[in-house]
Amino acid sequence: MQVQSLGYVVVGSTDLAKWEDYGVNVVGMMKSTSAPDNGSVYLKMDQRPFRYQVIEAPFDGLLFAGWDLGTEDAFNAGLAELDAKGIAYEKIEAADELAARAASGLARLADPSGNQLELYWATGSLADDGVAFASGADVEGFVTNAEDGSDMGLGHVVLHAPTDFEGVHDFYASMGFLDADITDMSEQGMGKIYFMNCNSRHHSLALWSWGAPSPETDFKPSPESKAPGCVHLMAEVASLREVGSCLDRVNEREIMVVSSLGEHINDEMTSFYMLSPGNFALEFGFDGMQLDAEHETTHNTEASIWGHKWQG
Repeated sequence: MQVQSLGYVVVGSTDLAKWEDYGVNVVGMMKSTSAPDNGSVYLKMDQRPFRYQVIEAPFDGLLFAGWDLGTEDAFNAGLAELDAKGIAYEKIEAADELAARAASGLARLADPSGNQLELYWATGSLADDGVAFASGADVEGFVTNAEDGSDMGLGHVVLHAPTDFEGVHDFYASMGFLDADITDMSEQGMGKIYFMNCNSRHHSLALWSWGAPSPETDFKPSPESKAPGCVHLMAEVASLREVGSCLDRVNEREIMVVSSLGEHINDEMTSFYMLSPGNFALEFGFDGMQLDAEHETTHNTEASIWGHKWQG
């Protein structure tokens, strides 16, 4: 199996209006005009009908990461692999559920630590709604395509994997993810992080062994926790000016800055982190590294060259 990109995320929310305002007026996404009228808030970042689907839920948090397998043949082959390995999944057949994800084929499952994910594929007409992206704030465009024009997905997702950490890593490796970087901060008491890529974006997925409490959900790394294990999602723009402008909007609204402006060692991205209405952080940055086929896994013991000071 070879995942192509992080195609979408599904977020649960107790306040859809708050998410719409945040997504459009703070992050700079666009409310979709082509998505189904099913009560969800759909937020658009590029040519795709949506990248974020926000649905009403009894708590705030990430529900699903949607991984694009690219084609019907790849999707069917992927499900056959799951069958062969005895990995349980639910194949979604209902037309309204497929339409809700703009998908031609869809399957739902969980990793060994309980993080929920979906595998899908979509025809060209579903993947591109023909509506030009226009930001709700000072964003010229989000970086979702590589320099060669290929789809890199909406950004990246970082997940807690507090149970069976190495098993979770192996689970995603079997889906075609490669280790771009391994950062081991165990000596600082902050665990280990696998940064994994499935396209030229430095990482579309990261797995963190450290179950740190988050500001409002007080996330505990246990199977009983209702809080999904999302550390943060990332959105990338093309300039430092757009990052600074977003930081101004965050400060004007007194949104919590979880981690200050800084530059990462491994992907060289300059970014800051804010608390989203989903009770996970959203990293907003620019100039992330893109990898080529010659990239070899790097190893680090620190996360950042400068900045990124915890503010929580």
